Amino acid sequence: MTKKTGGRLASLDGLRGAAALIVVLHHAMYTNPNFPGTPGGGTAPSGSPMWWISYTPLKLFTAGWESVIVFFVLSGLVVTLPVVRKRGFDWIAYFPRRAVRLMVPVIASVLLAAGFVAAIPQVSTQPKGTWLSDSSTPAFSWEYIVKAWDLLGGDGQINNPLWSLRWELIFSLALPVFAIAAIAVRRWWLGGLAAAVLLTWLGVRTDAGALSYLPAFFVGAVLAVRLDSVRIFAERLNARRIRHLVWAAMTLGSGALMIAPWLFGPGVADLPELVAVLKGLMPLAAAGLVVAAIGWKPLHALFESRPLQYAGTISFSLYLVHVPILIFSTYLFAGQAWYVPLLFGIPLAVLVAIGFTWLIEQRSHGWSRAVGAWASERYRAWFGPEQASEAAGTTEQAAVGSGARVGR
Repeated sequence: MTKKTGGRLASLDGLRGAAALIVVLHHAMYTNPNFPGTPGGGTAPSGSPMWWISYTPLKLFTAGWESVIVFFVLSGLVVTLPVVRKRGFDWIAYFPRRAVRLMVPVIASVLLAAGFVAAIPQVSTQPKGTWLSDSSTPAFSWEYIVKAWDLLGGDGQINNPLWSLRWELIFSLALPVFAIAAIAVRRWWLGGLAAAVLLTWLGVRTDAGALSYLPAFFVGAVLAVRLDSVRIFAERLNARRIRHLVWAAMTLGSGALMIAPWLFGPGVADLPELVAVLKGLMPLAAAGLVVAAIGWKPLHALFESRPLQYAGTISFSLYLVHVPILIFSTYLFAGQAWYVPLLFGIPLAVLVAIGFTWLIEQRSHGWSRAVGAWASERYRAWFGPEQASEAAGTTEQAAVGSGARVGR
């Protein structure tokens, strides 16, 4: 079985790190308006490098949107797990702790993004409607900072990845509902997963954001409730001779399902109903990767390797800071071949993420624990230890891992 590090499943930290790196490559490729899938409709001649990157299994290395679904499933698992594992979960401490844990890095990342946006005038030479043009801010003002801080109803123009943090925050606030729902379908988990697929399909089909993304968190919550069963399944399978064949089939099948719309080629754009069905299955594909990362020894050894473990450590910070840096680099090296800014921007984003992790994210952990403990103590002081114990439990038992570090 996969080992734990500090109460966390180490292989899942590595999976999160890999997903964060994929998101960076995804946005790096988006700076090229000819990259298939970019806003504005990039195209690639059959057999060209862009075609191979986009319409073959190589797409896994730039599958950014799909990696966000992996983030959401991981968040659902790691945030729900303490709720279903610990008696007396401290809800009084949880809400302020979770808010600080998410919002402190978000606030800091927006200020950092504002600095990069203001450093060079962002007047795009690409046609209107491309990702770079839509993500640039030619008329920057301080109001953009305030709007970016408003995750629930604001505008993340100066830091594009904040769109996903909106769903992280909504899930975090609605955690009691997700946990109760996951516990309710514990014995009928197949029906729960089927409902998640149906809702995701419905969300994609109607362009409803909540239905498109929140079911992925529920799938992660179901994994948290069924984690012991997942481990038993893995142990039994690992005792069989065909274990590697089955695990490889699960891993490759899940990976292929994640990028299935791309494997149909450019013509899949003419089949929106098929795309909606395939995207509806993506939370299950992400769950399959999570289960394989936990149970298949070669795979979790890969995710427990030092490079991916370190990527997992900085993954949330990297997710928050990389887009403003990539856009800044594009304008800094304006007039150069499209890949030249990436040779500067990607390493810079990693270096900034390392510093951001140390300066902001690690401190937010301590601040969130302190705020949670203070809230729990205040509640006990106001309502008495017996009532507070019934409503809250103990703060130490309720230590929640970072679901946003997926993204994080």
